[in-house]
Amino acid sequence: MSARDVETSPRRGFFGAAAEIGRDALRRPLADYYLIMASAAAMVGIGLFMVLSASSVFAMFTTGSPYTYGKWQLMVAVIGVPVALVCSRLSQRTYELLSWVAVGGAIVLLALTIVPHGFGVSSGGNQAWLKLGPLPAIQPSEFAKPALVIWSATLFATPWRARKLDRTRVLLMPYLPIAGLVLVLVLAEKDLGTAVIIALIILLQLWFVGARGKTLAALIGVAGVGAAIMVITSATRRAKVLAFLAGKLPFLHLTPPPVTSDQPDNALYALATGGWWGVGPGASRQKWGGLYNGAHTDYILAVLGEELGLFGVLVVLGLLFTLVYTGLRIAHRSKNTFWRVTAAGMTGWLMVQATINTLVAFGLMPVMGVPFPMLSYGGSALLACFVAIGVLLAAARHEPEAEKALSGRKSPNKARPVTGVVVAQRRTSK
Repeated sequence: MSARDVETSPRRGFFGAAAEIGRDALRRPLADYYLIMASAAAMVGIGLFMVLSASSVFAMFTTGSPYTYGKWQLMVAVIGVPVALVCSRLSQRTYELLSWVAVGGAIVLLALTIVPHGFGVSSGGNQAWLKLGPLPAIQPSEFAKPALVIWSATLFATPWRARKLDRTRVLLMPYLPIAGLVLVLVLAEKDLGTAVIIALIILLQLWFVGARGKTLAALIGVAGVGAAIMVITSATRRAKVLAFLAGKLPFLHLTPPPVTSDQPDNALYALATGGWWGVGPGASRQKWGGLYNGAHTDYILAVLGEELGLFGVLVVLGLLFTLVYTGLRIAHRSKNTFWRVTAAGMTGWLMVQATINTLVAFGLMPVMGVPFPMLSYGGSALLACFVAIGVLLAAARHEPEAEKALSGRKSPNKARPVTGVVVAQRRTSK
């Protein structure tokens, strides 16, 4: 029997047939577009339910209604859907023009947030919110994330610059000074968690376009020193890190601070209580006080694990994996440098932010105050995620096969060799 006969044999079983169906589906020109849309819609839907459930007790005590935060998250989602659809239809030229406005606007809003006696609003020790007149308070640093990704893609895709990205000066100027300014403004807000995400976005974009290892190592070293200084100079952050190290590395014989949050321990209790299938939707015990104001934000994954069990956590992580895999696949399949860097950057941002939130919920990292994308409560964070999803949809529409399908022309499915997440054309031309 030939190899082809073995492949097409009915004895290959259910899993072999399912795998073949999956491969056929992924070969379709708009497969990535629909995968991004479906996985993001499912995550937003689960997030809306979990915000309503996890915030109900805290909302009842603070606002008198258990639905306050759930209704607000739903309203932002309703606004976010058309925002994502509009972003999915924008052209590369439009994005390139808007990117400079977006990054400039982000810098201005971040600066307004930290102006003394200005429009900034402080909460939880961070002055990261901006209140302009009757408008709801926003968190400019959340919108700085997609702005930074699109702007950096615009910069690196400039034809003359794309041919010289192997030169460190061309690679870093003016990218690093402007991106560094955004990072410094976020640090000035005392929001270390968001600053870590911004720093990782900056590093990922440089890695995606082929920055040298020495350059990345130097930047990582500088970022590490900056993070250490932020921890040492803040009593709250220092207490969180010492409490984490004392619990995870007892052989160091560290003395934890006398007063620390018990939310990390209660998050583990929630996950342990949930077991395989959970205690039931809405039946979380830890949201009644153990996790308090973190149940619907930093520790929403723990509440989800308590109510829906390990099964629910795996569903969410599976949807995240689908989103990340598809985003990187879009970056592989795109021939255009702008769309490659944009797709990789948006995917990298969502991936590292979700990873940090998950590690915190599982007790594997000190508390960072980083929301889970599309799951945690937060209007600015959710709207920024809708922008990211819209941009990924736009990148999917600009894949070569997708463009041919959308233009009504038939095109054979030709496999392209995969050599990296983002393959700069300058390397293949040498």
